Amino acid sequence: MSWKFVSTWHEPLRQALIPRKGDVIGTSEWAELVGQLPGIGSQAQFIHPSDHCINMNNKGACDCAETDRALVKQISRGQYLVL
Repeated sequence: MSWKFVSTWHEPLRQALIPRKGDVIGTSEWAELVGQLPGIGSQAQFIHPSDHCINMNNKGACDCAETDRALVKQISRGQYLVL
């Protein structure tokens, strides 16, 4: 997936994560949260926490990755702190 596709979901994800600020979530919780976004359907499998991470970056990541707009911080493999 392209960064443009991933970036499209930044704001809906940010809104969905507001109540989880300060929580540590795993990749399965992330997948559940993303899967509940209206209109995402089967595309949810392409949105990963590392795409929106302050301390790592993937090919095709959101333009928030490694910036102060990031949504999460990886604290260990598969575990992310919601910022």
